[in-house]
Amino acid sequence: MEEKKKSTMNRREFLRLAAVVGASATAASALGGCVVPVVTPAAEAPAAEAPPAEGGVVKWAEFYSLLTDASGLLNQEWLAQVVQGFEDENPGWTVEQEVFQWDQIDQRSILDLAAGVDHDLMFSSPQLMAKHQETGDYIDLTAYIEAWPQEEQDDLNWSPGWASASVGGEQVGVATGVHTRTNVYRRDWFEEAGLDPDKPLTTPDEVVEAAKLLTKADEDIWGLGMYMGPSRATIELYYAPMVWHYGGDFYNAETGQADLTGDASLNATQWLYDLVYTHQVTPPYAYAADADYNVLILTAFLDGKIGQGMGFGSYWIGAVNEAGMLDGCFPATPECAVGSAGVMVQPGNAKAQFTNAWCLSIHKLSQNPEMAWKLLETVLQSENLATYPDAGLPARLSAWAAPEYSSAFYQTWLEAAQNGRPMPPTAYYPELADTVAAAIQEILANQADIEATMQQFEDEWNAKFAA
Repeated sequence: MEEKKKSTMNRREFLRLAAVVGASATAASALGGCVVPVVTPAAEAPAAEAPPAEGGVVKWAEFYSLLTDASGLLNQEWLAQVVQGFEDENPGWTVEQEVFQWDQIDQRSILDLAAGVDHDLMFSSPQLMAKHQETGDYIDLTAYIEAWPQEEQDDLNWSPGWASASVGGEQVGVATGVHTRTNVYRRDWFEEAGLDPDKPLTTPDEVVEAAKLLTKADEDIWGLGMYMGPSRATIELYYAPMVWHYGGDFYNAETGQADLTGDASLNATQWLYDLVYTHQVTPPYAYAADADYNVLILTAFLDGKIGQGMGFGSYWIGAVNEAGMLDGCFPATPECAVGSAGVMVQPGNAKAQFTNAWCLSIHKLSQNPEMAWKLLETVLQSENLATYPDAGLPARLSAWAAPEYSSAFYQTWLEAAQNGRPMPPTAYYPELADTVAAAIQEILANQADIEATMQQFEDEWNAKFAA
């Protein structure tokens, strides 16, 4: 394998570099006419209460400080930059960062509301907005947004992440990026295996055949990096996209029932099972109880342990660029060039992409909602979004019209994002995600019968949560 090219840009230089973006009428055409602004009910702007003259503390709940991988470290530096800018602009005010596990932060918001524990600005998952709207732990941001100039609204409210944070006429979150997932692969490994790195793999079978050529199990090198552990990443990054690929769905919004035993679901589950046991192209520890998505995919890819990373998030572009596997691709530049890493749309069905974005929300018990909103607006400044590692893809529509995003590399990500789908709009999504993860755990760890196991878990979830 070729030695990794060393990065010519250090982290601080990387974080200081901001893509220059400007509004343009051609932005809509760059998105293939798929821009559908979110329509929110008219609302009067909230009466702005003057914050205390002496200043105070804004509590910002986040999770990045718990992540020590390359992506987590980049996000920590970015957070420090944003916080410093906010504090410089607002003398007397400081930001206190509250740190939670990434997959627990939404639950903490809901539980702390019931317990009377206040927060201000919080990261939130768009796939859990139906739950937040039901529990009322986040305030409706519609009035704040309606106070923006129309061009500012149009520049931010176009993305799938933004739309998924609108529930029942309430905007309970603001997307700070566009997250989508694709298949990222080692171009140099493809060439060594006799594969054409410029020819996308278009079917799951082709992905498997390529993975077989790349796998060296005796050296702990695998052709396809996956995560099938106990967290919701399993349903979001692997199970759901494969169900969609096979032409079905796993949740009926009209009936409120889970469908884990339809043909598409069973085909998807069988495909995941075969990766481990039939084809043996995915490490068996991918489904371990202590498996970690970041380690299995990002770290493994950077360390030369996997030839393809399926479910690879756009929020990792910055880390791959810093590792020297891309050249000038984050923050984006017109000279963006693919190095040893490539990207292809999730094989087989362009519409089988899970797309969302971390959002920012204001807690119902916030003691300083106006300052929390000011901090949120600081995050949304063009120069901050341009260097936000966890976004990966621009949250502002105007950015896509810039030359920086015209490269084939970014256009492939855009294709995935345009065709992306969110998780189902149920307030019981956490329970659905846990159910799917538990079923797949049972199937993989114990080699349980696929149809019988999925039927069991489907019946249990529907009995408890179906409308």
